[in-house]
Amino acid sequence: MHIEFLDINECEDNTHHEDCNSCVNTKGSYTCRCRYGYELDPITKQRCIDIDECKGTKGTHYHRDCHKCINTIGSYTCKCDEYYELDTNEPKCIDVNECNGERGVDFNEDCHHCQNTSPGYRCRCNAGYDEDNTHTEGNCIDIYTYTELVYKMMVLSPSLVKMSQAYDII
Repeated sequence: MHIEFLDINECEDNTHHEDCNSCVNTKGSYTCRCRYGYELDPITKQRCIDIDECKGTKGTHYHRDCHKCINTIGSYTCKCDEYYELDTNEPKCIDVNECNGERGVDFNEDCHHCQNTSPGYRCRCNAGYDEDNTHTEGNCIDIYTYTELVYKMMVLSPSLVKMSQAYDII
C-alpha cells in the first residue's frame, strides 16, 4: 500500500516566516531566497537574516574609503572623519573640496589662492605674504605685520632678546 502525502505550499498560503524575502516551496517544507545584504539563516534555512558587513574586512565586505562602518538593516553606511563627507552614490567617504565654497565660510578669509588637499586645503599667497600651512586649514600671513610683531615683542621684553641671543636666534 502506497500512501501519498499532500504537500502544503507554505509560500502560497502565507505560513512561511515573515523574514523570508522570497519564499521557495520544497517538498514538505520551504526555503528562502534572500535579497542583497541578507543571508539565509544557517539553522532554520527558512528566514533571511541581516549580514553585518561591518564585522567583515575593510575593502572586502565594506568600502575601503569608509572611515567608520555602521551596520544598517540590509546594508551599511559610513561615518566620515572631519574634512570628508559621505558620497551620495555609494557608502564611502570622499574629500570635501573647501576651495569650491565661500571665502571666510568654507576656507580661511586670509587665504589668497585656495588649493584643495586631502584632507583640508593649502593656501598660495600673494607677494608680501607667507604661507602658513602648518594646520589642515591654510592661511596667508602678512610678512611685514609678522616681522613688526616679533620686533615689538623683543623691544617690550628685553629678557626675550637676551634669551634669543643666548640661543643665537637673532
